Amino acid sequence: RCFGTRGKAAGVLIGHLEGITFIDSRGDGRYFISNGKDQTTKLWDIRKMSSNTPYTQRPRDTDFDYRWMDYPTHARALKHPHDQSLATYRGHNVLRTLIRCYFSPAYSTGQKYIYTGSSDGSLYIYDLVTGAQVASCHGHEKPVRDCSWHPLYPMIITSSWDGVIARWEFPGSEEEPSEAGGRRKRKKV
Repeated sequence: RCFGTRGKAAGVLIGHLEGITFIDSRGDGRYFISNGKDQTTKLWDIRKMSSNTPYTQRPRDTDFDYRWMDYPTHARALKHPHDQSLATYRGHNVLRTLIRCYFSPAYSTGQKYIYTGSSDGSLYIYDLVTGAQVASCHGHEKPVRDCSWHPLYPMIITSSWDGVIARWEFPGSEEEPSEAGGRRKRKKV
């Protein structure tokens, strides 16, 4: 949204405590999610964006670098005092690389889930409304940077730094996702 101000932010949404690694839109002009180096995914409503939100600079732990350090344990439970997000999803790790997050497909799931890769070599799936982790897929040896849910079938593909592309089936019921079919290793040249 543009309010006619040039060179100035149209508005601000405050909530993450560290840098943002990825943003995905729900496609409805209202909601989007973001993955942050504070080890959270947050759900936002663009209509809550404000140009007059009180912004206070949070003192950063200047020693923390997500590329080679673990996130400080004491910081995992912290919350920004002016957090404007609708929900916060925790459990995955955003370390070593820019991990992506997405809404599940509208056609097959009604965008009922949020899913994200993780630096622990797993895929995490959260219920959009309750925030509960409904499933996780473990099998990679290195960070899962990206993932993609098939728009029609209960199938998710993950790609990892271990050079493996894996296919998972997620029926969406009480069943855990299962690895479906072959894993492809990248050929070394």
